[in-house]
Amino acid sequence: MRFISDAYWDRGMRDGNQDSISLQEVRMKGKMVVFALVCDGIGGLEQGEKASGFVAEKMTEWFYREAIVMLKRRKSRKKIEKSGLRILYGCNREMQCFGEENGSRMGTTVTAMILTGRRYFLWHSGDTRAYRITGKGAGGKIRRMTTDHTRDNVTLLRCIGSFPWTAPEVQSGYLVRKSVFLLCSDGFRNRLAEERIKEAFLPETVERKEQIYKRLKEMTEYVKGHGEKDNISAVAVRME
Repeated sequence: MRFISDAYWDRGMRDGNQDSISLQEVRMKGKMVVFALVCDGIGGLEQGEKASGFVAEKMTEWFYREAIVMLKRRKSRKKIEKSGLRILYGCNREMQCFGEENGSRMGTTVTAMILTGRRYFLWHSGDTRAYRITGKGAGGKIRRMTTDHTRDNVTLLRCIGSFPWTAPEVQSGYLVRKSVFLLCSDGFRNRLAEERIKEAFLPETVERKEQIYKRLKEMTEYVKGHGEKDNISAVAVRME
């Protein structure tokens, strides 16, 4: 299958940027493999920016060092899922040790995906989100693929960082042709109705990389215009 993808981020009204993104495209035996990730450092903690950047870097390294090798060797779905969990557990442990040594706490949400051939893999913890948009026109559909791990839509119940380990949500499945996957931080989607996201990313309307970037930028400007102050990050991948 052919993939086109792009990403966009904006600091919003914040002094710093606690979001981190990763978008990697690799050809493997003539076929494209895409890795996409959005992390959002937990506001109010001293090391939110470092936490999101650390997990994004470690997960990207894992993608090249381990995931690609496992895909080439056609390892089982469960082995790939567990491999992703192991790296996130390792991140959590390292951040715990750092926090204990420095008397601080650091944490980040994470939503990461691998798309390859006919299958996808997803790892998720926190309130960043993944959506899948399919169909045409009025028949188009949007499905939220992730659960917000929050209480009262405010307090995070699960994340990666110097907190007791709670395993991220893991899932995998088969890809549907002519669909769009969107990964985003809460700053991107807080002020967007899912219907508006669906209309902006219907597969038939984003057939080029430039169109993906334009839609992500338009959505960002829209939420900023409606009062969003948080960091804003999103990655979108369209597949044929």
